[in-house]
Amino acid sequence: MCMICVDFLKDKMTLGEARRALGEMRTTIEPSHLEEVEEMLQKAEEEQQADEESSSQSQP
Repeated sequence: MCMICVDFLKDKMTLGEARRALGEMRTTIEPSHLEEVEEMLQKAEEEQQADEESSSQSQP
């Protein structure tokens, strides 16, 4: 596991910070792990959007 994964999963890095770090490390990460990290961040992004939609619908 890379530092992006470790820090992101421990909530020491925001989604935006993780995306930025991935952009900087894209050429040095193994392609298979790059795909895993991208999938992890995509899933987190989708969950964040769902949470935002849910909270906006529950407000009067």
